[in-house]
Amino acid sequence: MSNSELELVVDKMPKVKHMRNSRLDNSLFSKEFAPHYMQLATKLASSDLVPKCYRSKPQDLFLCWSFGYSMGMSPEQAMQCIAIINGKPCMYGDEMLALCMAHKDFEDIIEEPIIKDGIVGYTCIVKRKGRADKESTFTLDMAKKAGLLAKGGVWTQYPARMLQLRAGGFCMRDSFPDALKGIKSREEVEDYIDADYKVTESKGSRTELLKNDYLSKKGEQNEDRTSGLCAPSVDSLPGEENQEDQEREGTAESGAHEVEIHTKIKGLIVEKGLTEERLAKALAYYEADCIESLNAESMEHFILQLEKL
Repeated sequence: MSNSELELVVDKMPKVKHMRNSRLDNSLFSKEFAPHYMQLATKLASSDLVPKCYRSKPQDLFLCWSFGYSMGMSPEQAMQCIAIINGKPCMYGDEMLALCMAHKDFEDIIEEPIIKDGIVGYTCIVKRKGRADKESTFTLDMAKKAGLLAKGGVWTQYPARMLQLRAGGFCMRDSFPDALKGIKSREEVEDYIDADYKVTESKGSRTELLKNDYLSKKGEQNEDRTSGLCAPSVDSLPGEENQEDQEREGTAESGAHEVEIHTKIKGLIVEKGLTEERLAKALAYYEADCIESLNAESMEHFILQLEKL
């Protein structure tokens, strides 16, 4: 091809602007994609084929597609694999594995049961090119300490599978944070209570920890308010009859207050749409079998967490 012919070909080629696209341009939030997909989400949000968590919520469906797009997933795949749990996007464990296996540096994943009079745990090893192997273990003892066995459901029906998913989820997040972009498995997040419990090293009971946490959130300190005060004199003590009356009145007021708190908790549970599983999980955390068996500190702390949902 002569120089003149080459020049003619170049002249006929479309002019390309040599500009570096922003990250926003390569997402569903771009001016090119956003109107179309938002309109599409509005039309599809009422379909029975759309997962329940996205029905009548086109904004959530659009955000689901956007998140899936950033991870290389089609809209159809995203809305089937991504769920919203406690206001955060989560993914089924199998799909997390698929994303890791599709990564160019993925080599292998090894999942082995820990057997001791049955399966008591799982160990997962993930191999990635150019990196040290990552290993995670999750056992029945760990699940018990986390209160997972008390919640019943799949932890009672399929404990081995849940142990496998939990060990694998931890290991994959450690090995491929660039592929998973901080997303956690749905199975893991469903086991959490949406609360920011303050973790402290203390030898005190759980009741004392909850009390300290509650008081700290109110800007108070759990101090002995009676320190430095002198005991009242005998003359200042009320008569036995008056004291009994005051005790009865105090008991009645305390009982009425507890009923009021119980009613408030039950109202918040209905208002926030707390499922039976999540309620059982919350009660297990407070070491109670029903709302009425919660102590004062646990009730106040539980109300704080429900109001955050």
